[in-house]
Order: sequence, then structure tokens, then C-alpha cells
Amino acid sequence: MCGRFSQGEPSHRISDYFGAYPDDDLPDGLWNVPPTETIRILVDRDGERRLAAARWGFQPFWADGQAGRSWINARAETAWDSPAFGPALRGSRCVIPADAFYEWDRTTSPRQPYAIGPAADGDLLPMAGIWSATRHAPPTVAILTTAPNDLVARIHDRMPVILEPDLLDAWLDPSTAAADLAPMLLAAPSAVLQMWPVSPAVNRVQVDGAELLHPIELPPTLGLA
Repeated sequence: MCGRFSQGEPSHRISDYFGAYPDDDLPDGLWNVPPTETIRILVDRDGERRLAAARWGFQPFWADGQAGRSWINARAETAWDSPAFGPALRGSRCVIPADAFYEWDRTTSPRQPYAIGPAADGDLLPMAGIWSATRHAPPTVAILTTAPNDLVARIHDRMPVILEPDLLDAWLDPSTAAADLAPMLLAAPSAVLQMWPVSPAVNRVQVDGAELLHPIELPPTLGLA
């Protein structure tokens, strides 16, 4: 499960990084994004890569914005055959840009948060997602998750699907065949990510700021082995 992530970079930086044209109604960035928040996503619109607004909490097209259950994650292994997720995975895929995502070491009390981000400084994570349009609100979106790589497995049994940069066009293209999508839904290699402990302040959804991604020192008895 991915229940919190950072998308603090300004829209112009995300647009430049991914070669996308920004929409006019984009929200400000947050370094501590909780479910139901409005975020920025990359979509294909008439063959053009766009940066658009969406609400994190997927509702199928047939729900049409009605109050009820929503999903922040969809399991990549089963989404294709899911009545809720399957239609979007087949034709309404998106990318959720992120500085990092957060997970917690639940063997400590209180839980110790960690950030997992790109191994290379200045890079952004292109997390795979699906979206669904509504008539009276921004589209809704879910992050696809998969089994973890060795790095993330130290702390959690799921991780977001991280797309290879040269596959983004194929991922966003609604005509891409299922056989070509399947290899994209595997865990990213551990070498493309790094993980570091961050302040417990991230535990509170009301707290935000770039300092939440700053690494902190942990006593040797609390850090992951």
C-alpha cells in the first residue's frame, strides 16, 4: 500500500521534467500528500502529454462522483480483471509524479517513517496510476502497487509501480497492448531508489514542508538493519 507521498515541486518544474503542458487549474504542491487531496498527474490528451489536476481516491466511471467507497491504491496483479479498475487500466492510465513516497517501520514505537525516493539527486519518481473522469469534479486517481524490491521489502510488502522514463509514452497511450503493459507493472530495481529516515512530523497530515524530506539521524537500535 502507498498511503502517503511527496509532490512538493512546483508545477513548472514537473512539467519541464516530464515534457508536459500544464493545465491552468493545478493545485499547489504538498510534501505530505494524504488521501483525498487534489494532486497533479500526467495524462495523454489527444496525443499530447498534459499535467492535470486529479483527486487521490479512485472511483470507477460508473460511480460518477457519488459519495461512497474510493481506492487510493490498486493491485497491479489483479487490476486488469477488476470491475472497478480494469476499464481504467485498459484505457485511462496516468503517471503520478512524486519526490518520494513514505513508509513506516512498524517494529518501533512510535512508528518511524522513511522516505523512498530516486537514487539520483534531482530526479522525480513516475508512479503508475489509473484515472476516472467525473462530470462535476476533478478526475479521481489510484496508484498501482506491486510486490516490493529488496530495498522496500525491508519495511513493507507492497510498493508503488515506478515506471521507466523511456516507457512513459507507451504507458500513457491508451492503444498500448496488454502484453506490452505487463512488464511495466513489476517492481523497479532497488538500484534506482534510495531510502532514508525522516522526521515523525510526517505522521501528522496537517504538517507540510520541504523539511519533511530531510534525513534525520537515528539511534543505532532504531535504524533498519
